Amino acid sequence: MSAEDSSNTENRVARRHKVLKQGKILLSNHKTIIDCTVRDMSETGAKLICGDPGSIPNEFRLVFPADRTMRDVKVVWRRPDQVGVHFLSEVKKAPLFKW
Repeated sequence: MSAEDSSNTENRVARRHKVLKQGKILLSNHKTIIDCTVRDMSETGAKLICGDPGSIPNEFRLVFPADRTMRDVKVVWRRPDQVGVHFLSEVKKAPLFKW
């Protein structure tokens, strides 16, 4: 385990669990959707795999199409193909879009 991985683990409030879920990043204009993959998740946050993390705003709505839920999130770290997010809201029902 690298020093970076160790410090991330020590700073987490809740333990993350590996998952493989489809996600949709819904931007504030509600017209722009960016596909992502949720690779791990906890009660407080998640790691997302996406094409261009630099184009993702600091806060957005993360939609889980499989169960039609969503959460408001804030980016807490970025890497070349990943972002770590902290959940700002409880789970909500997502609007009925064709995801």
